[in-house]
Amino acid sequence: MLILLGIPYMVFGIIVLLKAKTLKNLKDYNYKPTVTVYVPTFNEEKHIARKLENLLAQTYPIKEILIFDCSTDKTVEIIKQYQQKHSSIRLVKQPRRIGMAKTLNEALTTGTGDIFVKTDCDSISEANALKELIANFADDRIGGATGICVSDKGVERLFRKFMTAIQVAESNIDSTLIAHSPSLLAFRAAVVEPVKDNSVADDTEEFLLIRKKGFKTVIDPSVVSREEVPADFLVRRAQKNRRSQGIVKVLLENFDMVLNPKYKKYGSLVLPMEWFILILSPILLIALGGVLTYALFLVHPLLALALVGVIAAAIIHRSNVLFAVIDTELSGLVGFIRSLVKGNGDGLWEKVR
Repeated sequence: MLILLGIPYMVFGIIVLLKAKTLKNLKDYNYKPTVTVYVPTFNEEKHIARKLENLLAQTYPIKEILIFDCSTDKTVEIIKQYQQKHSSIRLVKQPRRIGMAKTLNEALTTGTGDIFVKTDCDSISEANALKELIANFADDRIGGATGICVSDKGVERLFRKFMTAIQVAESNIDSTLIAHSPSLLAFRAAVVEPVKDNSVADDTEEFLLIRKKGFKTVIDPSVVSREEVPADFLVRRAQKNRRSQGIVKVLLENFDMVLNPKYKKYGSLVLPMEWFILILSPILLIALGGVLTYALFLVHPLLALALVGVIAAAIIHRSNVLFAVIDTELSGLVGFIRSLVKGNGDGLWEKVR
């Protein structure tokens, strides 16, 4: 029974190990398309100056920095100060919050660059990140590219290394699904489609729409950013649950792509991997844990107690590989339940940081 439950993990583990070694993207730094960088802001007076300085320091030229803002604090005042010195900064003031998806759709039609780059206000990218990202689009098969958002310590560091390995494997197989807006996230403007107005994973949904049109979506680990990670455990969990809910909803709404020969290895391998990681694996692990605990109990009750103790210790310390796995599975389970119970709603989120 335990062997049967473990087979899917062995299969997907082998796939990731074989495909995650080296990214196979063909990059050309002589490719020089124009770039629009889009930054959505809502009460970001704490971050906006640092973000603009970071973008202006990028080694690749930016045609325009497009900011859609619905703030009630001093964010706009700070942006206008930068506009006086930098004509590339364009501010679109929204009278009210309409949600990330609707705002993205508006920004996609407003931007004028060949490549449309989205980035979050609380993330900071390395100076060469944009240059590395854009070089991927020299390959005309690429419709979308995303970078990685690293963390230097704790369970978040382990979680992100784990997810990056999976996404590199997916990119080498065909295309990756999950897009990282905390990092630099780019779309080829000529192939973008509007996402659903109430989407709660607009970035990932756009990646999927691009792949539906026959273009690849890839992750580039040389595009490195860092974001503010909530120090409070519950705030961090709320953030991760929200992201997971949106991605799971995208998977559920596009189930017809799974094993569909039209999408080649994306349908036969990549989407099944994401379904397994985010939806099936949490359920399977609960069953696996229950069976293993019972089997150990039959051998000796202390063995079952020891297993429970190991899991409890991992949860308490929150900084080891075991907890990184638990943390990942918990995100998928909560996201799946919430996507079924809540759906997308109106696409509006309360800030959690």
